[in-house]
Amino acid sequence: MLFLWALAFILVLQERDLLAVADPVSVLPGSLGRGHWCDEHDMIHERLDIIEEKVIKTVEHLESEVKSLLNIISETTSNIPIAPGTPLTDIFDDTS
Repeated sequence: MLFLWALAFILVLQERDLLAVADPVSVLPGSLGRGHWCDEHDMIHERLDIIEEKVIKTVEHLESEVKSLLNIISETTSNIPIAPGTPLTDIFDDTS
């Protein structure tokens, strides 16, 4: 019976050690236990931040390009001479 208690105690200790290794939250931030996974995590976040900045700049650039193109189209259509009897078509009218 004592053997079974000792075996159960050893299994509990081993399970606790395995869970501590598998659970990165159990390692305190800034401690010597900061692992390779944490460096990779930080590196991924830095890359994502760079990508996010590039996407935001690209979207802003495209918005300004679209606005300028719409202004050019609007100015061009208002300056086109219309022959008498020609039906007017609105290029911004969405018929779909």
